[in-house]
Amino acid sequence: MKQVTILGFGLIGGSLGLAVRRRTNWRVVGVNRRSVAHVAIAREAAHELIDASDPAAATQAVAASDLTVIAMPVGAIVDQVGDLLEVGRVVTDCGSTKRTVVSAASKHLGRPRFVAGHPMAGRQMSGIEHALPELFVDATWILCPAGSDPDAVATVEELIHVVGAKILRMTAEEHDRAVAMTSHVPQVLASLLRALAERRGATATAGTGFSGLTRTAGGAESMWRDIFASNADNIAAALREVSAELEALASGLAREAPDLEATLQLLAEARSLRDG
Repeated sequence: MKQVTILGFGLIGGSLGLAVRRRTNWRVVGVNRRSVAHVAIAREAAHELIDASDPAAATQAVAASDLTVIAMPVGAIVDQVGDLLEVGRVVTDCGSTKRTVVSAASKHLGRPRFVAGHPMAGRQMSGIEHALPELFVDATWILCPAGSDPDAVATVEELIHVVGAKILRMTAEEHDRAVAMTSHVPQVLASLLRALAERRGATATAGTGFSGLTRTAGGAESMWRDIFASNADNIAAALREVSAELEALASGLAREAPDLEATLQLLAEARSLRDG
């Protein structure tokens, strides 16, 4: 029987445990703080829960596993990936940025046994309490397999297929540049719109459109600090690109006879992309 050890049993790690248990006969071990063991869904998501404050037990579980998954913030992944490669057969991660993680793994002899990954799945609510076994179904799971052993990649790909996700391969650099625009900048913009609406006293007028647009606003600083720090260059470049486009639209609309054409063309372009 295969064993998967998941370090970090929050929304992503817990959902992964639930999915693996429901879809396979693999043994699942979860590692997190002691309080997680008291959450009913955590006990459902793992055959065994190990207190993260017991490093010996966690190391033993990793050594006995066919695959170890680090489902933690980027900073924690960077701190722990080297130690895990000392004992883990195959190690992968679910971090939101990839360059710093790959760089950290590259400093260790076990680098070929590490496969950088990022499931593009989540919910507005975090924590094991909101874990779902179907969270990854039809979601994209990005892999950055450059430098990884083919057998290690195959092991991680088997897990991804098991939970129902679709694999997309790219380099760590391509990943960080892309998710800056599709994930990190949207978090900034959603949060900014929500805050600006409140400052203007406009939130009472907000409808479903505004609610949908700002659904992700206010992400937890504990997670986003690491993301912003490890992808600051790409996020800054994407924000400048967005800012330049907005300034051009604003300049047209601010004319005495407002120039609507550029804004209407943008809507048409976006509608075509959405429908196509």
